[in-house]
Amino acid sequence: MPKNISKELEVAILSLTQKEKDRHLLRLIAKNELLREQLQFTLLEDEADLYLRKEKIKEHIQETLSKSYSSVTFFLRDLRKLSTTITWHRRVTKDKYGEIDLFILALRLALENQRKHISSFSRKGDVCRVYIVKKTLSVLKMIDALHEDFKIDFKGRMNQILTLLHTFETKYDAQKLSLPQSIQDE
Repeated sequence: MPKNISKELEVAILSLTQKEKDRHLLRLIAKNELLREQLQFTLLEDEADLYLRKEKIKEHIQETLSKSYSSVTFFLRDLRKLSTTITWHRRVTKDKYGEIDLFILALRLALENQRKHISSFSRKGDVCRVYIVKKTLSVLKMIDALHEDFKIDFKGRMNQILTLLHTFETKYDAQKLSLPQSIQDE
């Protein structure tokens, strides 16, 4: 049991009738959105649903990063929202592979479609470039945590992103934050 529950309360909870326990459990689950979605996914969905969830997020990423933004502020806001969506997907489904796949897609599309905002020489442009380089570093750490067999799946696409980051306006930030030039064969 959790440490923040006293022994007396724990005994009292365990002595409740099953009907009372179920009622309290359902009330608690209703208040916790993450737990609700995790249970929905675990108990009612399968691999096909996981695929559909990822495809829906991919479509959202493509839609979001292909539109024209009036300023770097709006682009950065949407990029951060996408990051939150991808992380939420992993927290609900425990799909680390899918999380990396979605982040790589978002980074690639951001670098290809929103170069105008990434190259903006303003305070927000600087923030945007640093954000993208740091997000790339975190994706590299996620890839390193995977089994060797899965790392190969991401190497080519990740090396394209690293090349872009070391070629254009993000070059200085990439060097400053020690972003590698490529993923090396191990």
